[in-house]
This record gives sequence, C-alpha cells and structure tokens, in this order.
Amino acid sequence: MATVLSSDFPLHVETDGDDRRPALLLINPLGTTLDFWDPMIDTFTEHYWVLRFDLRGHGSSTGVVAPYGIRDIASDAIAVLDAFEVERAHVVGSSMGSLVAATMAGLYPSRIDRLVLAAVGIVLGPDYWWRSTIERVCAGGVEAIVDHLDAILFSDAWREAVPDRLVIARQMFVQTPEDSFLAGANAILDADLTPIAPAIRAATLVIVGEDDPMLRHSPATELLDVIPDSEALNVGGARHRVLLEQPTVLAAIISEFLSDPDGR
Repeated sequence: MATVLSSDFPLHVETDGDDRRPALLLINPLGTTLDFWDPMIDTFTEHYWVLRFDLRGHGSSTGVVAPYGIRDIASDAIAVLDAFEVERAHVVGSSMGSLVAATMAGLYPSRIDRLVLAAVGIVLGPDYWWRSTIERVCAGGVEAIVDHLDAILFSDAWREAVPDRLVIARQMFVQTPEDSFLAGANAILDADLTPIAPAIRAATLVIVGEDDPMLRHSPATELLDVIPDSEALNVGGARHRVLLEQPTVLAAIISEFLSDPDGR
C-alpha cells in the first residue's frame, strides 16, 4: 500500500504481483473502491504487475473533494504511474474508469500500451438521467438511489446467482461519501470523448454488456468508429457492471488481448 499525492489530493494505491512483469493499471467505476477488481485480480497477476487506486474521496483516498473533471482523474492516474516509475502501462477501465482510461490514452499516448474500455460510449448515459440522479442524491444521500441502481448495474441472473457479491457491491456504493459521488457524477455529466477518442493510438478492446441500460443513449459501438485500432466484445445478458458478471472469463480474455501483439 502507498499514498500518492496528485494535485495535493492523497490517493490510496495498492500493487499486486511481480513488479518485473508488464504494468497493468486498473481504474474503478464511480461508487466503488479498488476492491472492485478483486474477482479478477488473481488472473491478472499471473501475467502483470497490477496497480490500482481509490478515486478521489473513495475508499482510503480520503479528503475534501472539490469539483473536478475527467481530465483531473486522468492526471491522478498518470501521477500513480510516475510514483512507481512506470513509463508505459496497459490500462483497463470500467464505466467512469473507462472515461478516464480513454482520456489518458488520448492525452498521454506515450504512456499507454494497450487499452480496455468496459461499459462506456462516447458519453456515459443520458444527461437527464445524471441530472435526476444528482437531484436525488442531493435530497436523500447516496442511499436514496441504491435500490434503483441494482437493476441498471446488474442482470437479474447475476443478482440471483451471487447474492453475496451483490451485498459487497452495495456496501461499496453506500459507503461512498455524498460529496465524492456528486463530484464524480458531475464529471461524468460533463464528459464527452468526441474530441479525445480519435487521438487514441493504443490498440483498444471495448467490452459492452448486451443489456446495459446506460449505453442505450450512446452505444459503445460508437467508439469503434472513432478509435482507429479497436474491436468490441459483447457479453450476452450483462448490464452495466459487465466485468463483474463473468470476471474470471473476462479477465482471461483481457489478459490475452493485452499480451497478443497481433490482437485477439
């Protein structure tokens, strides 16, 4: 465990695996901690030195959270790589973490090897949904939206099959401070990858849940039209937390993509 300062904000960072292996940076969704990756971490560490960090105001990255944009979190991620003297890394993101990962790849192309973007499009969800969600959290706290989010984030089959994992996911969410959630939600509301995506030069795998309600407004396939070297993987029946629906299988697919110089 380590603490990295980025723009005076302390970020909690953990590393796993052998630091002699290629570096893999994981970037979490809003409302989660770095523990989001636990179901995939064993597969990843078979091949990579894994770095992951709690977003501003999440988990152990505690502090007063001022308004920020996605580019600020991309700068946080670069600060993590700098702190561990990583010149170049594979990057995997999910949801808001994918907005950050794509922004990193567009702004800092020399730092990114291969890129995996899960549960994201050019934008992430319709503006009206985020505005409504922000209003509900302002009125009743993060707890006010947890039950509503279950059906958006997870398929019915997943919730029934692994109720213990659902409990963990809900706990991470409700433990997110209100100011941290609101700062992230507003950053997502303002985010648009239109000017960034064409600058991405990293080979990119886009992973999408077939039934992801957050991507009906802006399908993930739109990214394939603007990222020059990209391909997609559609996961049948999965919703927005697609990486958690089949973590072992998807971690193996991601690892294969990252390690194959000729693509999958």
